[in-house]
Amino acid sequence: MLLVAARPAQAHDYWLEFQPATPAPGADMAVALWLGQDFIPEAQTAIQDARAVSLRHITRASDVDLLPRAHLGFAPLLNLGVAAPGGHLLTLERETTQVQLRARRFNRYLEQEGLHVALAERRRSGELWRRGTERYQRYLKAFVQVGDEADGLSMRVLGQRLEVVPERDLATVQVGERLGVRVLFEGRALAGAQVEAFARTGERTPAAQAVVTDATGRAEFTVSATGTWLVRTVHMQRCIGCEQVQWESFWAAYSFALD
Repeated sequence: MLLVAARPAQAHDYWLEFQPATPAPGADMAVALWLGQDFIPEAQTAIQDARAVSLRHITRASDVDLLPRAHLGFAPLLNLGVAAPGGHLLTLERETTQVQLRARRFNRYLEQEGLHVALAERRRSGELWRRGTERYQRYLKAFVQVGDEADGLSMRVLGQRLEVVPERDLATVQVGERLGVRVLFEGRALAGAQVEAFARTGERTPAAQAVVTDATGRAEFTVSATGTWLVRTVHMQRCIGCEQVQWESFWAAYSFALD
């Protein structure tokens, strides 16, 4: 695995956060959808009905569709009761969106996100100084542990098209340890993906680590601090058979808290 030492500014991300981050059994939590950069929250945002494909609350005993209960068009996204002890996963899949960028900005974006294969293909095909057109889709996961009963839920593979999967239960992770994650695309290991892990404690600027996945789709980070964490990655490929866009990208974000 290659550690990316210098990480330039990234595109905007979306992620889910629970409040409180470590609830007691039976407590109510607010679930917020945040927009920001480098895991620095800029705005709590709402989603429209047309932009939400699925919103699920998963425990070891159930998988519940939350879209009918979500505050679509408002923030926070919803209020959620967590009566059962154990792990709770919230997943949000958003509708495909199209974007067009000027050539220089598009190339810089590919470089910053570690999308070197796409950048090399633009160069080979003579597109380097043409506008970049892209459609993208986001897959968000957030995990919260209720009580002390670790059940491995945080490691469950959910079948998202692009997915980050921890190799060990997040409920048992301690500061100072190493945490491995796997990146899956369409259910298979994705090699060469730039994966970033951010840790935010209080109001301080989040600490960042960036690693490129190996041949097995694996990346590993140091658990450097308590607080709220975000692990995110993006994958891009040619959009075959698309009339209006050249590329399609897939964004995955997994957020959780360590205390």
